Amino acid sequence: MLVKRELPIALVFTLSLFLVEGLNAQPRLKKKIIEYGWDVPYPDFVRDNIREMEKRPFEGLIFRTKGFDHVFDVRPWNKAELQPQLDTLGQIQWQKFTDNFLTVYAANRWKMDWFNEDQWQVITENMKLFSLAVRGAHCVGVCFDPEPYGENPWAYPGSYQGKPFDQVADKVRQRGQQFIVALQEHKKELKVLSFFLMALFPNVVDEPDPVVRVQRLQKSSYALLPAFVVGMLEGAAPGTVLIDGNESAYYHESPLEFYKDYHLMRQRAQTLVPEPLRRKYDTNVQAGMALYIDQELAKRADRKVTSNFLTPDQQLKFFEHNVYYTLTTTDEYVWCYSERMNWWLPPDKAGKNGGLPPGVEEAVISARQKYDAGKPLGYDIADMIKTAHEKRREAEAKAPKPDKKP
Repeated sequence: MLVKRELPIALVFTLSLFLVEGLNAQPRLKKKIIEYGWDVPYPDFVRDNIREMEKRPFEGLIFRTKGFDHVFDVRPWNKAELQPQLDTLGQIQWQKFTDNFLTVYAANRWKMDWFNEDQWQVITENMKLFSLAVRGAHCVGVCFDPEPYGENPWAYPGSYQGKPFDQVADKVRQRGQQFIVALQEHKKELKVLSFFLMALFPNVVDEPDPVVRVQRLQKSSYALLPAFVVGMLEGAAPGTVLIDGNESAYYHESPLEFYKDYHLMRQRAQTLVPEPLRRKYDTNVQAGMALYIDQELAKRADRKVTSNFLTPDQQLKFFEHNVYYTLTTTDEYVWCYSERMNWWLPPDKAGKNGGLPPGVEEAVISARQKYDAGKPLGYDIADMIKTAHEKRREAEAKAPKPDKKP
């Protein structure tokens, strides 16, 4: 017969305090904003200006090497030629910027062929050398820009007219695995911040019929990208993290859009991941978020952009709103992109793009302080966005119509 024994009240109270303190002692998830844009610097600039650069409200930056920054470059890279930059990378004295990424691009200027073993032997060795640069720079990882900027390696059929989609996708999957394994050569726990991964396919992932889903995917200009991502996931070491940068967040104008994208990346996108890899996807893939300052501050050439119909004060509120909700909905990283401004140079040295617009840095800091303090943003932009849309429609209605050709 079991005898029920009660613990002394004092001991129960002490244990309960211990448990509560243990639960409450956990820090909040650390969210980090990383800078990238047309002002992307080279290693020598970072080394020489890092103390001033770290005054900006970021946790890191994306920067690039000179001439050694394209994944699909099929020419062997010479370590002796890269060595001066390797030396410079090792001389950077990071302090506040703890999370920095070296960039590689997917531009296919050298007729890369997914089925060419000789080319991929070269690419693999090049990426191992790039891994050495990442480690030497004390970066947390690699920024991968999948946009092709020219001949598109992701399109199907492309130059593979005689090959079925499954055959090409299987080969691309193999290359994705080779790519990530090579990048891990000198850095076993690697972060790969890709500007977009599976979040690029919201109109594909919900199709329940796998045959129809593949048919839809083939029509995309990035039809082969999911296979490459799956290969990366297969080759990812336990400590390697793939970050979906969700470039589509550039254009969001409401909190709901950010929350929907988070669900897309964490759950819906797994339709494109083979079932045996879905648990690994859960542990090795993060949802990221993107900011596009030009979009919110009316700096784009496109006159139909919503921010063109907002006042300067409203534009800054729009930008702060998006900073706040990218921080709220990312797993860890927000990358902050800009074109017609420069975070690193004063206006008199920034050239035609100029320095920072007034108030933009303060908007980042304000949104960050509110998020870090667990406070709400404090305002809603729905009405001003709605009014801006109405003004845009009015402007479009008044615009002269182009003459119809006979």
